[in-house]
Amino acid sequence: MPMTCTHLKASGVDNVGTVPAAVATFLALQTITTTTSSPPDLLINAGTCGGFKRKGAGIGDVFLTTAVANHDRRIPIPAFVDYGIGRIESVNASELAKSLNAKLGVCTTGNSLDKHDVDDFHMEQNDASVKDMEAAAIAWSCSLHNVPHLGVKVVTDIVDGDKPTEEEFFENLSSAAKSLQEALPKVIAHVCGKHHHEL
Repeated sequence: MPMTCTHLKASGVDNVGTVPAAVATFLALQTITTTTSSPPDLLINAGTCGGFKRKGAGIGDVFLTTAVANHDRRIPIPAFVDYGIGRIESVNASELAKSLNAKLGVCTTGNSLDKHDVDDFHMEQNDASVKDMEAAAIAWSCSLHNVPHLGVKVVTDIVDGDKPTEEEFFENLSSAAKSLQEALPKVIAHVCGKHHHEL
């Protein structure tokens, strides 16, 4: 019996993590490029994230990504190390950060909400300011279509804090969503009509 979308949705929860993010982004960009005969000028990845207090992150802070990387694709074979990390630069949005009073930093991506010591090591190696479960996958799909990307992330929890991630996440999700809703129209207003070097 063939797999259907109904089977894929059987869990009853949102699709999170790198696989759904990469597939959805790839298909969306493919559809846009096919129907308009040109790729989008920019993909904005808006969402929530964990933040690192060692990098100055606080609950509700808005971060714009400077780059993305993976912290759980560990392939200790020399030719595959950089591929596993998969670092991809974001568009330079320093002017946007000033106008939003937002922070700038690297977003590190993994498929688990929690973290372990080995994750901590790799997140620090990535110079991460924030952590999520999709950004590097979205940027990878963008790179396949030669579409620049920018992450707009709002902090729900402190990764290197002392509260359990899932508790802090739910405690702050509503206020983070409100912060994101306030930031996004300003982001769109700023980027529309500008070249990438003007962002």
